[in-house]
Amino acid sequence: MRIRKNASTAALVSMLLLSNVPLALADEAVPAAMSSKPISVPPGGSEASPGDAKISKERAIELAKSYVTIPEGYTVESVNLNSNSFNGNRTVNWNISFRKLVDNKNIGNMNITINGLNGKLMEYYSYSNDPDYKPSYPPKVDLQKAKGIAAEWIAKLNPDEREQLLYNDILEQSLKAPLNGSYQYSIRYDRTHNGVPFPQNGINIQVNGDGVVTQYSFNWDESSTFEKATPISEEAAAKAFRDKLVPKLNYLMLNEAKGERKPVVAYTMELPILNAATGEVWKQGPAASVSQESEKPLTDAPLSAPPASNLNLTKEQALEKVTSTFKLPDGVKLEDASYNESTNPVTGEVQSIWNLRWNEEKSADSTIRAGINVWATVNSKTGEITNFSRNTYTPYGDQKPVEPKVTVDEAKAKAIEFVKKQLPAHTDQLVLDTAAMANLVNMPAEQRKMMTAWDIPFKRMIDGVYVNYENVHLAVDKVTGDITNYQFNFSNVAYPKQKPSVIDLSKAKELLLSPYTIKLNYVLSNQGFGIMPIEKIRVMMAAGELPQGSDTTDKEAKLVYVLQSKYSGESYFLDAVTGQWRNSSNGEAMSLEKVHVTDIEGHYAQTELQIMLDYQALDVVDGKVSPNASITRGELVKMLVIAMNGGRSGIYYGAERAASFKDVKNESPLFAYVENAVDRGIIQRGKDFNPQEIMNREDMAELIVGALGYKKLTDYDNIFSDKFSDAGLLKNRGEAAIVIGLGIMTLSDGSFNPKQEVTRAQAAVAFYRYLQKATELGNRYY
Repeated sequence: MRIRKNASTAALVSMLLLSNVPLALADEAVPAAMSSKPISVPPGGSEASPGDAKISKERAIELAKSYVTIPEGYTVESVNLNSNSFNGNRTVNWNISFRKLVDNKNIGNMNITINGLNGKLMEYYSYSNDPDYKPSYPPKVDLQKAKGIAAEWIAKLNPDEREQLLYNDILEQSLKAPLNGSYQYSIRYDRTHNGVPFPQNGINIQVNGDGVVTQYSFNWDESSTFEKATPISEEAAAKAFRDKLVPKLNYLMLNEAKGERKPVVAYTMELPILNAATGEVWKQGPAASVSQESEKPLTDAPLSAPPASNLNLTKEQALEKVTSTFKLPDGVKLEDASYNESTNPVTGEVQSIWNLRWNEEKSADSTIRAGINVWATVNSKTGEITNFSRNTYTPYGDQKPVEPKVTVDEAKAKAIEFVKKQLPAHTDQLVLDTAAMANLVNMPAEQRKMMTAWDIPFKRMIDGVYVNYENVHLAVDKVTGDITNYQFNFSNVAYPKQKPSVIDLSKAKELLLSPYTIKLNYVLSNQGFGIMPIEKIRVMMAAGELPQGSDTTDKEAKLVYVLQSKYSGESYFLDAVTGQWRNSSNGEAMSLEKVHVTDIEGHYAQTELQIMLDYQALDVVDGKVSPNASITRGELVKMLVIAMNGGRSGIYYGAERAASFKDVKNESPLFAYVENAVDRGIIQRGKDFNPQEIMNREDMAELIVGALGYKKLTDYDNIFSDKFSDAGLLKNRGEAAIVIGLGIMTLSDGSFNPKQEVTRAQAAVAFYRYLQKATELGNRYY
């Protein structure tokens, strides 16, 4: 028997938010309700039950082989027929899987989806695990050639749609040079109507560095219609975005050094979508229009002092806390009470909780756990209940609309009263989530009827600054008024009592909008019915509980203006105090734009230096990178680690990580890079690292050999020949021999010159050659 959890308002609100995602920024809509009926047909098996496909299994396989070149050795592994219903559309697809086995080892997979009604290629994906395959670096194919290859595929597979397709250049605008030979170029074509993109339909193609198409997906709905409207100008749209934007101040937790997580104030925003004809907001997140100044805490000051933290509750005392606070359903029995204790690695604080669980007693002949389940968590030191959850499980078929005896306003008042009683020390930091409440009130009546409880959320706010992910949630039963769910999610982080001075709102708007371009798009408004299965919707329509046609979506695409990000890659945020963009992982200041300097034009290492600049692996001062200046040991290790991590600079180590060197401690901006190099075996722990010391050629050779994973090989000194006149001056002849033999470094008049200082340009060139050789050698170490 299938069972499902009774839905609270939070579940439906979550699904509604999913359906309100700015779909112009996504490839496909999130299904709101879908039924799927797979029919497995083994290769060579019977076609007695092919569903409603007009294309036979044999013809589907034949078409797959005509669309995609199947390499020698690949055989059909499985064939499945899937019939789906979604938003009023029905699809029938053949899914065909090919596989190559060598000595019973999987060498590669290819999955192809053929439309069972018209025979079109819908999806294609290939994966190679061939140990003999070695990509090249730099890739044989650049972006322009990859675009040409994608265009050839479209000309072959989509001649009827080609005239309606428009290349989407948003990823190209922020594309950086690849750092490995296994690079995949993502090519996106949007469907258009009258020249305006309709990104919910289109084609995605991936081309690898060798020029081979590894992925293809085709999404097209011929039943969509398009709104006829005259858009306002792009200038007017830009003004509307500025006017409608409501930045918020939030505390973010940064994984900074100094052995602790540090809260910083950031400006954040929710992206609105504008009606292109009026400039008014068409869709946005529920909190986007709520002014931060309008949301006030429950009280101006706390109602009591913080609770003592030395109670050390027994099991019986923890049980008493829960049973005296919440009403437990009749017939439930305590089944588990466990005590857990842990030490916070940052603060050293010992945390201890009681976890309690009740279940409804089942009958002797029952084989399925159903009915009522209750969980609770109690902080044994403070006595605060941090979680209570009472859930009733019933079969899908028994779900019925609930007529409320408790109104939303009554539930809200009860929740406020409950919070004041349970959390009196925090009432000056609790704000009713008015946006979520408004979303609840405005929810379609049919959806509200299916809810068993009203969800009442509170946000944490300290002196006008929201605290991300710290909140209180309650669910109030619509019939009885009981609190059925309660979560208290506050940390012990020492937040400032007063917010710091921040940049003004107009400047924040200007900065927040700068990473986006304004695009005119068509988008569909997916209404959906959240968690309700399509079969349930149809039963309710037949019973008159829902209007006819509730299982379909409005097919008219609306003309809208959207904000489309110009940047991809690492996550970032706007520091509200400094106005800088900072890396979300480690807090480092970063540039969103490609870094351009004034002193490398025409330099012999211009290409290599620019790659390092693109990944912000080299510091820039006053617009100059100083290519001929000597590079320090710390700078070079940072450059190497970023290159080995695929260009990602947001590396983080917590307070529990002991420093490997006395002179590169947790508070150092180089700490994460040095520790990552230690973990990779590139450098060895020691007393001092000397990060500000100038790097010489011998030490750089040691780092590169370590990055290649050949360090152990250099222990065998006799296998290396003397090809340089100053071999006797080397600490490790093998390291120099490897980098010279591979062409990563070069000799000067037959000498290695081990103590010669390395310039920034020389380091960039060496690392570029390292990437080439690492790829050529099939080195998976980086």
